[in-house]
Amino acid sequence: MRSAIDLFSGAGGLSLGLKNSRWSVKAAIEFDEIAAATHALNFPDVEHVTSDVRQVNFAKYNGIDLVAGGPPCQPFSVSGKRLGAFDVRDMVPEFVRAINEARPKAFLMENVAGLAGARFSDYLSEQVFALHSLGYTVFSKVLCAADFGVAQKRNRLFLVGIRADQNKRPFEFPEPTHGVGKKKKLISVGDALANVPEDVPNRAKVVFCKNPVLRKSPFAGMMFNGKGRPLDHNGLGHTIPASAGGNRTHILDPLRIIEKYHAGLMAGKQPRSGELTEVRRLTVRESARLQSFPDNFEFLGRQSARYSQVGNAVPPLLAASVAKAILRSID
Repeated sequence: MRSAIDLFSGAGGLSLGLKNSRWSVKAAIEFDEIAAATHALNFPDVEHVTSDVRQVNFAKYNGIDLVAGGPPCQPFSVSGKRLGAFDVRDMVPEFVRAINEARPKAFLMENVAGLAGARFSDYLSEQVFALHSLGYTVFSKVLCAADFGVAQKRNRLFLVGIRADQNKRPFEFPEPTHGVGKKKKLISVGDALANVPEDVPNRAKVVFCKNPVLRKSPFAGMMFNGKGRPLDHNGLGHTIPASAGGNRTHILDPLRIIEKYHAGLMAGKQPRSGELTEVRRLTVRESARLQSFPDNFEFLGRQSARYSQVGNAVPPLLAASVAKAILRSID
């Protein structure tokens, strides 16, 4: 079994994907103590380093097969200020340093799709050039989690590097397994939440906007307080954010009241006021289901910390698909 270390490991979405695709995760490095505790609970056989990654000497992992990790995405996320290299949370250079010191046979880096956009094209090119200069053939692609069995419209950038002396067969990103023309259909919100275990309810209210922002779809726009959006039971979910927990948590509407309300607004009816009590917001366990975590994966900490751990994670099914492709290339 090939060995790996997981940088910025969080609760362990990437680690779980690696484990489920026949990688042995030897060490996990995470700064946040609560997320690190969650990882330790679910992966008791892994060496856990609760530290700022900038303080870690990765030379001690020299000879490892894979260095994987998802550096903080806030510097590149459309929901933030998008300061890139000028954001103190930018840890992509630290990931490059880890590759330089550990000299793995391959690496896997995940981040938001925004890093692949025009705004950061020069920055990304610089990092890819640095990795190439270390002797790696670098591949990059934005993948949609829904194409790999995740009930979520979640696009993420993956950088994969194969050391020049390890490329047994040309690396290729995995082909989608779900969707039109594939053997498996897309997994809907309803599919993912079937028979979900009960969890602590989310008490954040759903309040009608005084001046709603409408879109053609009732599952878009802004008809309620906060950035949480209604979820289409028969379709894909919105990206689960790390900021969920309050009114940024997405909304379940089993009676389809929101669709009828949206239709009325589109027809010219006046907005309602007050609270919509017939709907509710996702629980942590439901959010984890939409991220493709199994129900036996436990999250520690206060409710807000658990939501954050879920939203920050790489969906395990998506991670496993990429990890398997790397394995095929170096084996």
